[in-house]
Amino acid sequence: MRLPIPAIMRDPALGRVMLLAGFAGAAFGLTIPYLTLIARDRGISLRVIGVMAASYLIAQMFLQLPFGALSDRVGRMPLIALGFAVEGIATAGFVFADSAPAFIALRVVQGVALAMIMPALRALIADVTPMERRGQAYAWLFASFGGGLMLGPPIGGILASPLGRNPVFLVAATANILLAVWTVFNLHAPRPASHDASLPKIPYAAMLTRPLVGAFLLGFGSRILEGMFTGIWSIYLDDLGASDFVIGITYSTFSVAFLLLTPIGGRLADSGKRWAKILFGNLTMAVLIVSYGVVQWIPGILVIGMLEGAVATIPTPALDAYLASVADPRIQGRIQGTFGAASAALFGVWLYETAHFLPFAVAGGVLIVLTLIAVPLVRAAEQTVREVGAPLVTAGAVE
Repeated sequence: MRLPIPAIMRDPALGRVMLLAGFAGAAFGLTIPYLTLIARDRGISLRVIGVMAASYLIAQMFLQLPFGALSDRVGRMPLIALGFAVEGIATAGFVFADSAPAFIALRVVQGVALAMIMPALRALIADVTPMERRGQAYAWLFASFGGGLMLGPPIGGILASPLGRNPVFLVAATANILLAVWTVFNLHAPRPASHDASLPKIPYAAMLTRPLVGAFLLGFGSRILEGMFTGIWSIYLDDLGASDFVIGITYSTFSVAFLLLTPIGGRLADSGKRWAKILFGNLTMAVLIVSYGVVQWIPGILVIGMLEGAVATIPTPALDAYLASVADPRIQGRIQGTFGAASAALFGVWLYETAHFLPFAVAGGVLIVLTLIAVPLVRAAEQTVREVGAPLVTAGAVE
């Protein structure tokens, strides 16, 4: 019996984006659990591992905006293809890295690669999807990436057990290079709206409106979580006695739940009040994140990961659909490049050295505070969008 294809996935252009995201997630997921572990195995201190994680995210912080703006000018495909090629080269470099400067430099290069890929890929969703279905489209984007990510860490663990960790990095590098080639020949993206010379230019100052600031604050909160987890997650699990395979599984439990419930989250994002979904989802996730540091028991952590993945299907597509609804199509790349640029990896490592539960407690607390500040801005903007019927960047700042 054939399963019906969701209507949102029947568009060929969107299908290609989802296919690319799925394979990208698998390629990234192969090495994610083992990067900090090979660094520690080669004598890199915990402090330097924190610098590695921070450098990766800081590179994104400074480069996502210019690369996103560049994708508005030259198109999405060149940035995405080049990003995968750069990611492949950097990933292969970890096989030979044996010093702190080498590890840090390679992480910076990986941050550059992701700064090329993600704003263009996220803006591409807005390019190929009507506004009333963007919540579902963004949900499927994360589900596709998450589905790949679900497979990557366990496959990496299976390869690492008999072969060691170095071959996993070579496999991931090859996969990224192949994705770059595939992108060039298969990702035929529409011309960004910014290419229409008859339309007036939008100044960068237009991004400093309250609707966008609300989204950026929420993105800042999500990247704080990423920064905390990037630096210490695998080390935390290793200290709890988890094997390489189990560490990989912990990344997959989140993805499994997210993938299974994404269709529901996407439909929710395209109906009703998005601010309410963001508020509920983020506050619930904050509680779950704090619980990671309290439980300190592998089976319990796996259960929490599944719960977090399920809850994440509510605020994640809602926030992305909201961001696309308030941003003018001409600057989608620029907006997506600014969204979520932040880093807390250094603080996560320093807190971890003090007490293992502290990074999780601080991350959850920061997420709560930023959500309570940002949601009123999102709520007011949604009301204005309904009244104005146009992206608020072109309608003027909400004063």
